[in-house]
Amino acid sequence: MKNIYLSICFSILSFLNAQSQEKLSIQPKIDAIFNKDSNPNGPGCAVAVIKNGKVIFKNGYGLANLEYSIPITTASVFDVASVAKQFTGFAISNLVQQGKISLSDDIRKYLNEVPDFGRKITISDLIHHTSGLRDWPETLQAAGWRYEELCSFEDIMNMVKHQKELDFDPGTAYSYSNTGYNLLAAILEKVTSQSFTAWTDKHIFKRMGMSKSFFLSDDSKLIRNEAYSYSTDASSKFTKLQNVLTAYGSSSLYTNINDLTKWVINLQAGILMNDPVYTRMLETGSLNSGTKINYGFGLEVGEDQGRRTVSHTGAWSGYRSVVRLYPKEGLAIIILCNGNDDHMIVDRLTELSKLLLPGSNTKPLLVTEKQTPDLKLGLDLLTKYSGKYKWGPGNITFSIDHGQLQFQYTGEDKYPLQALTDSTFMLAVAGLPVTFSKPVNDQAETFTFKSIKGKRTIAFIPTKAQLYDYCGIYYSKELFTQYTVDIQKDKLVIQHFRRGDFELSPDSDNSFTSDIGTIRFLKSNENRTDSFSLSGSKVKNVTFNKISL
Repeated sequence: MKNIYLSICFSILSFLNAQSQEKLSIQPKIDAIFNKDSNPNGPGCAVAVIKNGKVIFKNGYGLANLEYSIPITTASVFDVASVAKQFTGFAISNLVQQGKISLSDDIRKYLNEVPDFGRKITISDLIHHTSGLRDWPETLQAAGWRYEELCSFEDIMNMVKHQKELDFDPGTAYSYSNTGYNLLAAILEKVTSQSFTAWTDKHIFKRMGMSKSFFLSDDSKLIRNEAYSYSTDASSKFTKLQNVLTAYGSSSLYTNINDLTKWVINLQAGILMNDPVYTRMLETGSLNSGTKINYGFGLEVGEDQGRRTVSHTGAWSGYRSVVRLYPKEGLAIIILCNGNDDHMIVDRLTELSKLLLPGSNTKPLLVTEKQTPDLKLGLDLLTKYSGKYKWGPGNITFSIDHGQLQFQYTGEDKYPLQALTDSTFMLAVAGLPVTFSKPVNDQAETFTFKSIKGKRTIAFIPTKAQLYDYCGIYYSKELFTQYTVDIQKDKLVIQHFRRGDFELSPDSDNSFTSDIGTIRFLKSNENRTDSFSLSGSKVKNVTFNKISL
């Protein structure tokens, strides 16, 4: 009996020693990854690695609070943004398992405040982003909200209540919509007669021992050990970003590395044991046409160099987060950052994957300038590619700055393109190529990005009479807001009381682009402009009627 006892003790000690040795062997390598090209006096990241249900590494890098030089630790609390969606997905999967809801249910069965659009929106449509409901960040911004000010769950519900049209028929297209996950939280509240924050606290956080995790419903709440949100400008100057968002369901989950490792271990175990609540979360959707979607219940099911992945990212204010599982390998990686550097978190994830998956041929998700060939193209050739192209719901403008082609989508910043060949460029911020067609008559007519073809727009030069016809005050009954269109220095400008003035740049007949989206002016039977429609990347055809000249 004594020998058996000693044998068990020896086995346990051997296992613990092996774990300790593994942690010791990877620690300097992970430290090198996260200390490389980083400022120890700036924002940083907390990171954890889980292998076969055990935490084999966790640490913090950089500062949680720059004002008081408070370092990031594994106890630092971050807003993990859209990583929150998997917790909402877990909650809905529980309700399905209990027979309290069905994925085929019409959402108006539970939320009669949602308008009747004449087309059924199901719970499955909300889960898989096929509902056609407008995404609230872009919609509320069009209504005059600023990103740095308070946007609450109630604001989002009120926005949905007044929506006049869907962006598309449910089930006919995929468009990532935060709004859908806020409505899922509202459905849970109706079904359980509990607040979403109370339900998740009882059935997720307390059950899994996640004592520092919560969905924020009150922006005045004190958050202990909070990692504040920062941005960095071109001169490496840090500025603090405001974050008073309370959009629980789609985001607004505050947690730390210590707690998230407990969630991931439960998720790994649930998938491994074929627990239906967890495996259902990996069930991806499909369109009415049969086209498959890689999005499950707040989780994306994908592939990384032949290895199946289950993951989600988050980005809001200066926060960046990612949780990625490699189910077959029993590996999981968690990274939480408090700086708005998209390159850093994705590059670090790529390097960690290479380190932790022996023999990996993992390619970086984002290709940095250092990883692209140093190919220089002449201005004559770049000029043939420059110009404005219609792409999807908006436009992409290619311009030349200091001998380099620049990429700019409607309403977004410019990003440099790195030449790979004489017709293909790499957009480093997305890690994706941009390929132009062969120039005809000294101009490329099309380009391809994300498998979508963009076509050069024919220059539209409105007459002075047309410009005056567009002028006036326009009001949206859906967004309860108005814009004024006016002429300033012979150019058309759209103005909003809270958002400011934006130049309207003509791209086709009666259609203009600006930093607020694409504006198409519509005419009455008398051939006078009486309204315009506003469209963006996730909002389509919001109508503004002219109410005054």
